[in-house]
Amino acid sequence: METYQAFQNRSAQTVAVINQYLPALQLGSTGAAELSAQSQALNALAQLRDDALAAYDTANNAENQGYLAVQRLTLSLPQVAEGELDDGVDAEHDLLHLLSPAYAITPRTTEMALERGKKVVSALTKINAYLTSRTPPRGPVTSGGKGAADLTASMNAQPALEQTLEDRAAEVTQTRTELRNAASALDRLNKRFYSKLLGEARTNAALATALSQILTESANLPGTLGIKSLLQGGSNGLQILLSYENGTFDSTATSTVEWQVVGTDSDFIHSAPADPSGNALGPFSVGQTLKLRTRVTNGNGTTTGSVRTLVMAAV
Repeated sequence: METYQAFQNRSAQTVAVINQYLPALQLGSTGAAELSAQSQALNALAQLRDDALAAYDTANNAENQGYLAVQRLTLSLPQVAEGELDDGVDAEHDLLHLLSPAYAITPRTTEMALERGKKVVSALTKINAYLTSRTPPRGPVTSGGKGAADLTASMNAQPALEQTLEDRAAEVTQTRTELRNAASALDRLNKRFYSKLLGEARTNAALATALSQILTESANLPGTLGIKSLLQGGSNGLQILLSYENGTFDSTATSTVEWQVVGTDSDFIHSAPADPSGNALGPFSVGQTLKLRTRVTNGNGTTTGSVRTLVMAAV
């Protein structure tokens, strides 16, 4: 249960009491029907947020896969070049030296991979020209069938992937804000109705007794364990790597991550203990669609997080 759902539950309880004991009760022009409608409207906002999260997860994974493609080639192509060129031949020794600026950069981020990639492409342009000029001609440097042109194409595609990711992140922020603001407005309306009901209960014994049906406290349910990101990677690039939002892991509760394979599993039948430093799940198969969520349980009940989705891409 998320916070907005707790507010919806209180609204349903409030509406039930009003309808039974004071059906004409209103706050200005707002009555029980309007309170119920305002409560139900949160479902649509929650769906918009979940849709935005799904789009963000897709964009985040696409950007990460693009980065990994660049990173792999910036690491493997120089190694192949070292094998292709003979350090004992002066001309080839000098060509190998062209790779030194690339070796000075560790491609542990997208920006660093792009920076290294540019230096690798510059060096390979000269190395490949030399190789094709030999008699007989020698083929250009490639790794796994990919060469400098493929590295250039991957680097050129990366900025658009990064921009899409930023756009999707902005949409997540917007939809989360809209849901939070609407939930806060509902919470205030719940409290105002409860205050007015308390006033009416002073001269209505049956209503006073019925007010106990309205849960005004959170019942100490555990907080939601938020998923910060899920990316394809790990073993053979076919695992799902999860990280969690800072401050959402509760060491006093039991936290798990649950998942299902769409089209194979009927529900979230797989689970693993949530590790605050992150989880690596799988491996899975290319083309599978995975749905994941968190579950947190304490002595008062259980909360589940938003469903997150990832489609396993080819590696």
